[in-house]
Amino acid sequence: MTLVQRVLKSLPALFFILLPFVAGSSNTDSWFMLGFIAFYGAFALPLIVAQYLRFAYWITPAEIVIHSGVFTRRKRSIPLDRIQNIVIERSLLPRLLGTAKVKIETAGSKTTEGVLEYVAFDEAEKIRQVVRTYQQHLDTDAPGTTPAAITDPDEDAVAGPPPAAAPPVPKQEMLFTMALPRILLSGAFRFSLLYIALIFSGMQYVLDAMNKSPEDIAEWFVRGGLEPYTEAAQASPWLLGVVTIFLAALLGWVTGVVVNLNKYHGFRLWLEDDKLHRRHGLLTISEGTTPLHKVQALIVRSNPLMRRFGWYRLELQTMGYDVEQQGYQVAVPFAKEAEILALAPHIRRFAIPDALTPVSPIMVRRTFVRYGLALGAVLAPSAYYWRPALWGLALLPLLLYLAVRQYRNHGYALQDGILYIRRGVFQQYVWIVPVDKLQVFYTAGTLFQRRLGVRSVVVDTAGAGTFRFPQIVDVVAETADEFLRALYERFQAHFAPPAPTQAEP
Repeated sequence: MTLVQRVLKSLPALFFILLPFVAGSSNTDSWFMLGFIAFYGAFALPLIVAQYLRFAYWITPAEIVIHSGVFTRRKRSIPLDRIQNIVIERSLLPRLLGTAKVKIETAGSKTTEGVLEYVAFDEAEKIRQVVRTYQQHLDTDAPGTTPAAITDPDEDAVAGPPPAAAPPVPKQEMLFTMALPRILLSGAFRFSLLYIALIFSGMQYVLDAMNKSPEDIAEWFVRGGLEPYTEAAQASPWLLGVVTIFLAALLGWVTGVVVNLNKYHGFRLWLEDDKLHRRHGLLTISEGTTPLHKVQALIVRSNPLMRRFGWYRLELQTMGYDVEQQGYQVAVPFAKEAEILALAPHIRRFAIPDALTPVSPIMVRRTFVRYGLALGAVLAPSAYYWRPALWGLALLPLLLYLAVRQYRNHGYALQDGILYIRRGVFQQYVWIVPVDKLQVFYTAGTLFQRRLGVRSVVVDTAGAGTFRFPQIVDVVAETADEFLRALYERFQAHFAPPAPTQAEP
């Protein structure tokens, strides 16, 4: 089934490449199409077969070994004690063919460490169970036996667990589920022009290949009862602009609903022993596991519209993470604050303070200057060729408003061994970082910050993203130093050995 799926996945790309020549009628186009198909059959198909034949994997009590590569051979050994998550994904085609993709994520890795594509679904479940069993024996230092290596990729077999007593049945506790109405509602708060751009880019490519224009499609849509409305819109540029914005917003809203429905359909989050399990997806069903001790920080995220109606999203930052989630795993996609606080004790108990310490008002000036310089860098070359571009300076009051909102939304607090950092305007988030999970914390100041007497307090945890990490910006220098000392004392107190007790005489 691996060969079947890889060939079928390559066909859409082949179709789009050949579409302009299929729509054409010249002999030159026909010869090019035949030549490209011959190239595909002579090189691409044998390469797919060679990749399959040169791929093998096996599991021992200590590691997962993956051999892959045709021209460059690669041998990847993944120690079992570094594996923190095994994700089983099943898109529509693999579900029809009874297969699944197994993604192996490790602690400290910013990408998926290993991918087994594709194995039978029962085999994928067996792989995850075998790894869990071996990890339990590693944790308890139980002896195990090394199974025979598997070299036949046709069988896709996995070595069984070491002979031992059957482990106890894990205790499961359902923490959060999302019904269909809530999933659809969550999509209403997700608006993105990216999907609109992709849709229209694809349509434009198809129209060009078929020698059609957007006007032909528009004429087909407006033919009939819509014709009077389109004539009225074309007669008034202002009305046409309003209609265009409305249709773009409507399409963005519809795509947001569809994307959320496909991603979070049937979402379930449950606790099994000391691991969080989640399962969700409509066309692509994804299952993942996150050990609780790997959770480094929690993020409560929202936007102005979500906050207006009291909705939030809970994310987890872990030691290793899935690159597709940009460094963070979604624990609760869409919930009320009370629901998040109710399940939080199962992960890490917290209570966001009502009042956070604000940063220095100097942040307004620095933020406005940065926004102004960015606007000037865009307008200056544009105005050189097109003088009306200077009307863009009318955005300066808006930039000042955004700078003020950045300042008012930025605050921090240290309470009960947890560091809280709130930031953001359009995407507001609250970092919840346990002090015992900190790896590095320090103060830093740029040249301009030092001249203004402010600094930033930067904290880092295992697995933090390159561009998304908690920091407190523009704190008065003396206050930053005092806060850093308080943070250090709290960190030391957590790891300090208990005081010895005096023996009674």
